[in-house]
Amino acid sequence: MTLPQLEALYPEHADWSSYCQQLHQASNLSAMVLIALQLGLLFARLTLEKALNTRAQFPTIWPDCSVCGRHIRSKGFRSRQMKTLVGQIA
Repeated sequence: MTLPQLEALYPEHADWSSYCQQLHQASNLSAMVLIALQLGLLFARLTLEKALNTRAQFPTIWPDCSVCGRHIRSKGFRSRQMKTLVGQIA
């Protein structure tokens, strides 16, 4: 994959563009490995956030409560954050 192709994955994200430029300008292998690792973690985080936001748009069919028999309902979409292996997911 070329640098322009890599940058095109998330062109709107400033960190993504910055890491791509740093990777292109890295002068040694160890620097390239560290930047590639940061890119990989950022890619995982952005991809997870995008997938979670897409899933949140689909309606959920809630069952009746197994204890009282009343209909369970959602209290609506709320922004949440969670610390994961790939970083903070929103």
